Order: sequence, then C-alpha cells, then structure tokens
Amino acid sequence: MPLYEERYVLLTDVAHGLDQPTEATWAEASRLPLCLLTEAMQGRRVLDEQFAEAGVRPSPRVETDSVAALFAHVRTGRWASIVPHAWLHVFGVPHGMRAVPMTEPDRAVPVGLVVSAREPGSVMARALTEVARRTDVAALLDRLPGDQLVG
Repeated sequence: MPLYEERYVLLTDVAHGLDQPTEATWAEASRLPLCLLTEAMQGRRVLDEQFAEAGVRPSPRVETDSVAALFAHVRTGRWASIVPHAWLHVFGVPHGMRAVPMTEPDRAVPVGLVVSAREPGSVMARALTEVARRTDVAALLDRLPGDQLVG
C-alpha cells in the first residue's frame, strides 16, 4: 500500500556556501562538508543513486548508522547532511540551520506498507493497514514543522 513519496532536504546553514538557497542540487551538496549515513545503510544507497544520477560522488567527512546522529552532527554547525523530509517531523530543523529541498535530480522515492498475505492474518497488520487506508500520510508530511523549510 503506497503511503507517500520520500523527498530529501539538505540541512545546512549559509556558512556552508549556499547563500539563502531555495533549493540545492546534488552536485552543490557533494561539495559541502557532509555527514551521511554509512554505505551499508539502505538510506545511503538511495542517496548515492541520486548523487550518481547527478554525475557526482559525495565524500562525507563523517559517516554514521543513525539518523539521530546525523541531526546531532548538523546541530554543531560544522557539517551539512541530506535527510528524508519525513525525519523533520521527528527531529525538527536544528536552530540556525535550514532545510532546503534537493533538486537536479528531484526524484522522489516511494514509501509503502507491505504486509504478508497469509491466513490467519495478523491482528496488528490488519489494524495498521486500516489506519493507513484512512490516513493521508503524504498530506501530513507535506505540512512540515516550523517555518525554516525553504521551497
């Protein structure tokens, strides 16, 4: 069951060379001091595909296996990161930073709910599926928290 299309944002401040941007390209982001997930993580593989589509390869200065650690590093002001827009609902936009939509390419990645088709079905899986059917997850995620998101 499709839930939403994942988009990516660059978490950065103007000190990283993007003067009040309304969007950032993957090529521009590749030149920043990046903190990214490790290459073993699926989220990083998705990012690397987008960088490759833009014809660049990132050279992160810091790698981690935790999205929480990405936000912690960005909060220091020393690094920028690229994160799924949905995570802004969990962590917010760090003080003094901006969440800038990524473009060129601006391909979205589908996110959905997969439940095994077996009998008897799981009570929890049925309940989750019913909630997902009644909830417009995409609309909820489009209403990003705060006013620091550009675009």
